[in-house]
Amino acid sequence: MERRRPVRLALLAALLICPGWIPSRRGAGAADPGADYSGAGGGGASRIVRLAPARPVALIPKTLAGLRGLTGEDFLCVERGDCLVASDLGPGEYEYLVDGVLDYCHDALRRAFFDRGRGAGKKLSVFVFRDYASYESGLARFMGMAPISPYGHYGHSQKYIVVNYETGPGTLVHELTHSLMSEDFPEAPIWLAEGMASLYEQCRAEGEFLRGDDNWRLPELKDALAAGRLEPLSGLLAMAPSEFRGGRESLNYAAARYFCKYLEEMGSLPEVYKEFRRRPELDPTGRGFVVRALGKPLEAVDAEWRRWLRFQYWRE
Repeated sequence: MERRRPVRLALLAALLICPGWIPSRRGAGAADPGADYSGAGGGGASRIVRLAPARPVALIPKTLAGLRGLTGEDFLCVERGDCLVASDLGPGEYEYLVDGVLDYCHDALRRAFFDRGRGAGKKLSVFVFRDYASYESGLARFMGMAPISPYGHYGHSQKYIVVNYETGPGTLVHELTHSLMSEDFPEAPIWLAEGMASLYEQCRAEGEFLRGDDNWRLPELKDALAAGRLEPLSGLLAMAPSEFRGGRESLNYAAARYFCKYLEEMGSLPEVYKEFRRRPELDPTGRGFVVRALGKPLEAVDAEWRRWLRFQYWRE
């Protein structure tokens, strides 16, 4: 398992930093036999990971009264738009979680990318636990399952997020991105799904939008670039989920994140996402949409991306 990096949190006027989320391979754990999960190593649609069944997950409440009835008086519960939020954080942290992280990032992501909406009655239930002990006991108490990741996951079938907040609010933003994309663009390939979720695990606010910041994934990527071990973009974009999560999983996450960051800096990420979403049958990998948005062959895009990477820096 990869170690959890230190996280820092700041909300100053228009600046929001979402600290990093650390993926790891899934450990053995209980799972809902009828559900699919994204988070530590997977996502919805082509990114779905189906886990071995153990005890079934209980039905997740989709009303505020139901959520309060499930969690009891130790949890603060609120309904915000299409989200129901329950957490055992203290009142100050809870207010920041809802207003400073969930509300802002949810609206910013919808504004930029996920504008199709969930549809009537499709509530997202969000459970945020203050630390790992609370996370582990809450999963057992509310859902009848053991953790499938030390950080959190998104349950596709019942539309819920669980987060160990001890790992930082970036975990929540990563899973929130998965939940929004699973409704908006379920056909998205793994490079785009995990690339965008990882991009916004560490981000800042620029006006009404989010912008990805450099994070701990960069050094591994630059080491691979220097050693000649970096997969060509043609390979990354065509990669199946099983290959993406193979022996180079961590590097693949880094490459997908930083290619999405490159597209963002070129001003092309929203165009690539929305045009790809509109006609995914034209090219299931998205390669053609990248080429069209940037106006050059993928080989030229690859060369420019690699040059751009050499000038990216991150210090822990």
